[in-house]
Amino acid sequence: MGLDDDDAGGKSSGCGLGHLFRRRGSNSLRSSSAPAITTVDAVPPKPKAAAGSHPLCNNHRQQQSNHLHHQHRQHRQSNHPSNNNGGASSPALVRASSGNVMLYGSLGNLRAPGAATPNRNDVLDFLPMTADEIKLQTTSKNKDSPKARPKPKPKQREAVLCRALSVREDPEELKKKGNDEYMAGNYVDAVDYYERAIAVDPSKPAYWSNKAAALMAQGRILDAIADCREALRVDPSFGRAHHRLGTLYLRTGHGDRAAKQYRLAAHDASPEDMSRAHAVQALVAKCDESRRRGSWKSLLRDVQAAVSAGADASPKLVCYQAEAFLSLQRPEEADAVLGKNGVCMEEETDRHVEIFGAGSCGYLLSTRALVDTAMGRLEAAMAASDEAVRVSPGSREAAGAARQAQAVASARSRGNALFKAGKLREACAAYEEGLREHPGNATLLCNRAACRCKLGEWAAALRDCDAALGARPSYGKARLRRAACNDRLGWWEASVQDYEALLRETPGDEDVAAALAHARTQLGGVTQRRAAA
Repeated sequence: MGLDDDDAGGKSSGCGLGHLFRRRGSNSLRSSSAPAITTVDAVPPKPKAAAGSHPLCNNHRQQQSNHLHHQHRQHRQSNHPSNNNGGASSPALVRASSGNVMLYGSLGNLRAPGAATPNRNDVLDFLPMTADEIKLQTTSKNKDSPKARPKPKPKQREAVLCRALSVREDPEELKKKGNDEYMAGNYVDAVDYYERAIAVDPSKPAYWSNKAAALMAQGRILDAIADCREALRVDPSFGRAHHRLGTLYLRTGHGDRAAKQYRLAAHDASPEDMSRAHAVQALVAKCDESRRRGSWKSLLRDVQAAVSAGADASPKLVCYQAEAFLSLQRPEEADAVLGKNGVCMEEETDRHVEIFGAGSCGYLLSTRALVDTAMGRLEAAMAASDEAVRVSPGSREAAGAARQAQAVASARSRGNALFKAGKLREACAAYEEGLREHPGNATLLCNRAACRCKLGEWAAALRDCDAALGARPSYGKARLRRAACNDRLGWWEASVQDYEALLRETPGDEDVAAALAHARTQLGGVTQRRAAA
């Protein structure tokens, strides 16, 4: 599309450069659909003849340039203040053509909405302003008028072809600082220094090994094992890494692996290290036998002996403890053991599989699912059991944990729906079905007690509450329900005891406080009647 001759309209000049103009004093480009005009305060630069261009074309361009120069001088003289009665000079307008227009690079489709031209912000100010924009600039002082298009700030261009060189840190100095932080007990800062040293020079096994020591001090056993392995990948003969890895295996209950690493460590390992490794290996084997026989109390003792011998960070032994507590109907203690030791963290699943295998990880996740089921966290239990099946599809423990979690969750869901529908007998039957899969489940027992309370079967409801509290002594809902049963049965002394226990757990509960006051009043009346009799 050609350019318009002037602001009054006219024929196109026919040049194929598009609406591209350079405005004096402007550092950017503009786009406009108005008639193409340009303000000129200086003589346009004479275009250079292209190499190999025809002489006639050059002469024509020179003549056109001279003509424009002459026309421009006439306009300046006619607009001089002396010829305009002392008035302000107005800018002269000249005809735009290929002689006084310069192309500003490859600009793309500037007029397309949302065009993503790289130099779009620069292009707009090099184009002539539209008539509307000129009008907006002259009326910008009026509050009610639209604001003129602001002139964009110059872009701060990035240096693409050069890059500042960062100061290279001395890895040995970083390692020294990490050692100082480690000796001061600042293990997080020590890890940071070691990581910076590794970033500069990852080929030094000492950096990886020292980082593993700091991670081990934080209790991040699996990460420490991974870094020791990396140190040995860099240098398989690095004795200190072998010794550190052996200690990590010892703490995780893998005495056989620990002994192997101590042998590879050569002079870095002592005879006492080998003795501890063999002792842990024998004690863990004894734990395996106790679990196989189902001797849960013996298993708890054997686990404690192995922990005392050095296997204090063994996920398997922690799960042995949890499994024993579950089998002894002590789920809260099982939950406390897993929570205290941070076993079966979701983000460590892949790392555990990498180091100890899928079967070991599947067992840990299965134990987590069993504990969650016993504690009433059924959604978490199903998630853990599904992950266990995914990690170890052929695991018997994983399949059993998934089956139990699904059965209890299904029974609770169906029983609750029937309870809300007022079908109390059917709800009791649904809860009983789940209890056949998981006897002693406190959640199902407490829910069945609620059904029996609605049915007026206070003694049966009381038995369910007793069983639920036997499994989970801190189960507040079961204790509150049992206190209500004691109220109905007139056993005020037991009711007072339950309400007092609840009030200690929830001191600000006004309903419990009122129920306790009522039970005490009734108990006082019973005591007076007995004394009078």
